[in-house]
Amino acid sequence: MPYGIGFGNMLTYVIVIQILFFVVTIALILWFVKNSNQKEIQTPEKILHLRLASGEISKKEYNSLFKVINNKEV
Repeated sequence: MPYGIGFGNMLTYVIVIQILFFVVTIALILWFVKNSNQKEIQTPEKILHLRLASGEISKKEYNSLFKVINNKEV
């Protein structure tokens, strides 16, 4: 009559642990790739357009600032 968990049961545990390790690793990689692609580059034109859309600046200010941005005037 054998005592303990034996080699057969230990092998099952090792396989389950390896599968869990690979699943968690792949999930972390996918999560990282998904979150790194969501970063959007904010250009001055986009920021200016968002400010106009939110009502922060008027159409006249928008046109004036847009000319400054495109002409690179300081």
